[in-house]
Amino acid sequence: MIMANIRHVRFYEVPAALDHVIVLLPYRDLKDPPKWLTDKFIITDGGRHTDGKTENKLIVFQDGTYIELIAFVDDKVEYRHDHWWGARSYGIIDWAFTTAATNPNQHHEFICDYLQRIQHTNSKTNWNPEGNCGMNGSFSYAAPQRGGRTRPDGTQLEWNVTFPTHTSLNGNYVTRPVNLPFFCHDVTPRELRVKGSVAHPCGASGIGEVRILVDADCLDLYSACARAVLGYEGPMSAKSKEVGVETPAGPNCRVIFKPAASDEEKAQVREHQFAIKELMLRSDWSYPTIFSYPREE
Repeated sequence: MIMANIRHVRFYEVPAALDHVIVLLPYRDLKDPPKWLTDKFIITDGGRHTDGKTENKLIVFQDGTYIELIAFVDDKVEYRHDHWWGARSYGIIDWAFTTAATNPNQHHEFICDYLQRIQHTNSKTNWNPEGNCGMNGSFSYAAPQRGGRTRPDGTQLEWNVTFPTHTSLNGNYVTRPVNLPFFCHDVTPRELRVKGSVAHPCGASGIGEVRILVDADCLDLYSACARAVLGYEGPMSAKSKEVGVETPAGPNCRVIFKPAASDEEKAQVREHQFAIKELMLRSDWSYPTIFSYPREE
């Protein structure tokens, strides 16, 4: 018990902060973003990733978070093969957090250990549900791996990414399951990676909420896992599971897990089990902006 408490304190000394949210677009929309995006946001060219398969553009906010618009170069099908986002449809597909940890391997060891203990404790109370959730088994994280991209001005960026994994009860192993966030720890200075104008026409200054849909049977599982890896111990409401997280340079952000309500939402989570429905972008002088992709008319 003493060891667990010591490790618990160590974890909260490097709290997780929302880093960015990833939106997959057709390549044509990345090269020439639609008017509804350019009317609301200043979009910054990000460059091409080290593997040569994807390019991105950034919508950077004052709170240090950003929306990453990403596309497979020329929409080549072969670039999707063996890529962790290769099977994803266009839309909001992923989310990343960061910490102040200087050693991503130590951070990886801790979240794996902590997540394992949380799952072991809760498995005794039917925490891994049967039926619609379809995600029985265990969550963990793969070892950090090096990534990077080259900005249009030639600046080389490097980082380590730590992706979640899921092992089902029958032993099937999936890297990058559709639920827990991944972690990004910079090798080169973060300010080189997160660079762009923050003076957006719509007034957005940061990500205030990440709104997530899950099947009702998965609500406890996903929210408990997220709380474990993000280090949150606040109260939760009965109807939704909410996680308060930091941002790199601004007010906190709320991650809200809600069960699907409408028939459309239920169909969406039946297909994906977990879906980042939309973002609520806070503003210092205007009404909040709701961001979703594809755009909801």
